[in-house]
Amino acid sequence: MNKTMISACIVMMALGTACRISLDPIGGAGAGGSGAGGNAPVDGGDGGAGPGPSTTTSSSGGGADAPDPAVDLFACGFELSCQQFYHHAYTYLTDALPCAARLLVGGGTGVLSSLLSIGPYVDETESMIFVLGDGTALVQTREKHCGRPGMECGPPPGWDTLSQHQICDLEISPEVEEACATDGEECSWSPWPGVANCRAAEEHTCEEVAARLEAP
Repeated sequence: MNKTMISACIVMMALGTACRISLDPIGGAGAGGSGAGGNAPVDGGDGGAGPGPSTTTSSSGGGADAPDPAVDLFACGFELSCQQFYHHAYTYLTDALPCAARLLVGGGTGVLSSLLSIGPYVDETESMIFVLGDGTALVQTREKHCGRPGMECGPPPGWDTLSQHQICDLEISPEVEEACATDGEECSWSPWPGVANCRAAEEHTCEEVAARLEAP
């Protein structure tokens, strides 16, 4: 996001005008490209995901089969390796950026989380990002929306249906790798757009995710 967009947003907010900046959620159906959210999940392989139970389908008779609800990885209780990423308008939670960069450059496994809350309505996307140590991550997202024009907003809404599990690439530049090696200020990584090329993956249970994080 450039400084011009940020300045315009600040002016609009000062005038009492709602400012909404578009930022694709992780794994969402964006407009394309390699950034986070720029690639909608597609049918096919799991991009190197390890063994896991296949996703089953159920049918209510007639028409296409509907996928079973995804395993809720948010409920597994994994401890985060870094503070949660947070983005609202133009504010990032900066403490998470160098922590995640060092995790990825070091080639280890870990658990990251991000919350995209673009506003001015209740319009949130939260993601669990399980770093697998091979340049990819197992990702699941959930969303909540309330208060858009024509949408009544009563009590705070709960989370909508969970996404299916996805495998995504974790992109990190050589410049960031070099900065982390020398403890430079540019040792910084964000899931927007560092999480890219998301595609459908096999379902994982909490135990299977834990095993993959502990694997050498």
